[in-house]
Amino acid sequence: MINTDISSVLKEFGLSPQETMVYTKLLEMGGADATSLAQNVGLKRTTVYPILERLISHGVVSSYDQGKKKLFTPIRPNRLPALYENKLQSLINIIPLLEKSQGTQGSEYGVRLIKSERELENLYADILEEYKGREYYIIGSVPSFLNVDREFFLNFRKKRAAAGTKVKLLLSNDSRTEESQKDTSLLREFKYLPEKYVFKSTIDIYDNKIVIVGSEVKALAVVIAIPPMVDVFRSVFEILWETLPKSN
Repeated sequence: MINTDISSVLKEFGLSPQETMVYTKLLEMGGADATSLAQNVGLKRTTVYPILERLISHGVVSSYDQGKKKLFTPIRPNRLPALYENKLQSLINIIPLLEKSQGTQGSEYGVRLIKSERELENLYADILEEYKGREYYIIGSVPSFLNVDREFFLNFRKKRAAAGTKVKLLLSNDSRTEESQKDTSLLREFKYLPEKYVFKSTIDIYDNKIVIVGSEVKALAVVIAIPPMVDVFRSVFEILWETLPKSN
């Protein structure tokens, strides 16, 4: 059962009583589809859907396509303060209560469209936390990547390096003009693809998902968490990395 203090504080941050009830129930369940969620909160599914859409717009819930089902997952409790800076202290005080009530969240398996800047920021905030001191791969075009939100991604690079996260990049030839590649403090290692290969997007390759980002993508980004696809992308990257010469 969610503590009543949690519900009252969340209402102060602009969530309606129904939105608060649905979010906290999702937290208890560790994520769910709309039918299961509706049954647990005692509402009709047609009533729950608009509430979920509002929660997504608030940035506290994300949706994933898993086969014919759409699954909804709550934002991690420790990410909530960034969404409500004006009343930060009140929210920090209830994080321990939220974490105690959080269920075990199922694996995010499927395809997710990142449609808002807030969702994109949350995604990369989670990546900073998850990949601290680790390494991941990137294939693509630096200009296309930065065109999505130049200021955000330049800042993200610095935060990533500060977290000790290393990256290996296979880049298109148009990326050579990006002067920041010379900055060794960003913990990046480069190799370049032949000039004939041109990309309009960039692919981040992680252990459990790939993230496609680019100004040509209909959404801001697409997250694909399908293990066989992830394995293929990782293998292709590693083969190309071993084959291509070191960059000058």
